[in-house]
Amino acid sequence: MKILQIGLGNFGKNHLRAWAKLGLLADLYLAERQRDRWKEAEGFGLTREQTSEDPHDFLDQAAVVDIVTPTDSHHHLCCEALKSGKDVFVEKPMTMNSKEAEEIVALTRKTGRLLQVGFGFRYHPISQYTKEAVASGKLGKIRYLSGSFMGFKRPRTDVGVTHTDGIHFLDLFQWFLDEFPSDVYAVTRDHFGRGLEDTSIVLLNYPNGSLAKVESGYIQPGKWEDKVVPNARTTKEIFIVGTEKTIEADYETGMLTVHDVHFEKKEPTWIPAFGETFSPSLEAPTSIDLVARELSDFLDAVKTRREPQANAFSSGFTLALLIEAIYRSAEMHQPQRLDLSSLALRSPQTIP
Repeated sequence: MKILQIGLGNFGKNHLRAWAKLGLLADLYLAERQRDRWKEAEGFGLTREQTSEDPHDFLDQAAVVDIVTPTDSHHHLCCEALKSGKDVFVEKPMTMNSKEAEEIVALTRKTGRLLQVGFGFRYHPISQYTKEAVASGKLGKIRYLSGSFMGFKRPRTDVGVTHTDGIHFLDLFQWFLDEFPSDVYAVTRDHFGRGLEDTSIVLLNYPNGSLAKVESGYIQPGKWEDKVVPNARTTKEIFIVGTEKTIEADYETGMLTVHDVHFEKKEPTWIPAFGETFSPSLEAPTSIDLVARELSDFLDAVKTRREPQANAFSSGFTLALLIEAIYRSAEMHQPQRLDLSSLALRSPQTIP
C-alpha cells in the first residue's frame, strides 16, 4: 500500500518518524514545498524519487493520503484526495469551520472513502484506561471532567489555542462520555493581539448531567518540558470525577491515580468515605509511539473498511460546531446552546 504524506513541518517530522517506526518508508511518498526540508527526509532514507514539491506527482500511485499541513489547507487537500478515491488521515483540527467539515463528511459518504482525524491522545494508555473505566461504570456516574492543556510555548499562527490544544480534551471528553455537549460557555483572551486567542476557559454541560471544564493557554505556567514542542513547558492533566471513584492523570509523566472516594450522608452533612488509592502500571509512550499507533489503526481501518472512531463526523464536524459555539459564547459573553446532543456519535447517518 503506497502512502502519500503531505507536509514536513514540525509535526510532519513526527509522522515521518512514525512511518519509519512502522517500517513503511519504502512505501512512502513525501510532498513538501520547502526544499530545504527534503534533506531531513533523506536522512530517514527517502530517495529523491520519493520527494516532490507537488502532491499531484504521487497522488495517482498512492492508496492513502496523510495530511500534516496548516489547518487552512486541510479542506482543499482532503476534498481533492477523497475525490481522487483515496482514504485520508488528516491531523487535527480537520477544518477551519463547520461548513468545510460538513462538505468533507458528505464527500466521504458520497465516495465511500474513509477519513480519520489525528487525535493521538486517544491512543495513550491513560485515555484507554479512562475510556474503559467510564464505559464499564467503574467510576459510577460521571459528575465532572476537568482538563488543563496549557503552558509557556510558541503560539500557532493558523488557529487559536482552543482550536489546537484545548480541542484534544474536548475530543477526549466527548469520546469518554459518548455524548456531544448540550451547551457551552467560554471566556477567551487575545493578549498578544494576533486575532487568535492565547487563553481559553470552556465550561460544557452534557445531556447526562456531566459538567466539564477545559482550560488551555500559552501564558499559564506549565510543569514539564514539552515532549512535542521545543522550548516549551506544559501541563496536560485531567480529572474524571465519578460518584464512586475519581481518576487523576498527567499525560506528561504518564501517571494515573484512581481515588476510591465517594460521599456518604451523615446528618447533618455529607462526608467523604475513603477507600484505596492506587496507580495502575501504565506504559509511558513517546509522541512518536502515539502517532505510530494511530497511523497503524488508520491502515487497519483502510484494510478492513471499518469506520475509524475519530472519523470526519465525530471528530471533525461535531468539534467544528463546538469550536464555533465556543467562539460565539466568548464574543457574546453568554452560553450557547448546541443542537446535536441527541445524535449518536458512532454511526450517524445524516447531518441536519
